[in-house]
Amino acid sequence: MQPTQQRRSCRIAASIPVRVYAVDFRAKDFVEDATTLVVNLHGARIRLIRQLIPDQEIRLLSLPTRLEAVFRVVARVPGTEAASTSWGVESMSPERNIWGVRFPELQQRDQAAVRVMLQCPHCLVRELVYVDEPMVESLDHVEGLTRGCLTCKKSGVWKPVPYVEF
Repeated sequence: MQPTQQRRSCRIAASIPVRVYAVDFRAKDFVEDATTLVVNLHGARIRLIRQLIPDQEIRLLSLPTRLEAVFRVVARVPGTEAASTSWGVESMSPERNIWGVRFPELQQRDQAAVRVMLQCPHCLVRELVYVDEPMVESLDHVEGLTRGCLTCKKSGVWKPVPYVEF
């Protein structure tokens, strides 16, 4: 059994538009506009239409910040839909935060979960919620999470709000 690797920074659910510069599995150069699902200081989970190759290097340009960096493709994320695929990528320059995201200090809970900031549709109160990877995918598809609010006492679809600072 392989030992569990400790996370080096917290993961944040964030849909950040990126431009991917890469070579596909047929050795054809391509450029594709895509989005992130999850980001951290050391990598991201991105959704693409094109197929990649594990261990290949790609270049990502964060469209909101106009910063770019080289990443290594770690693996395809299993269970992704047929129209697109999700890929785990690791930054070759983790000291270079291209996301425009302020990352909170790593907590023990961050080892197994992804942080997402949700906002009540009624009173606009925000709440930090920890979710698992399948919930991140679900949040991306349904664009929110139905829950009750302790402040205004109403239920509704809470939408993710960005941690992004431009």
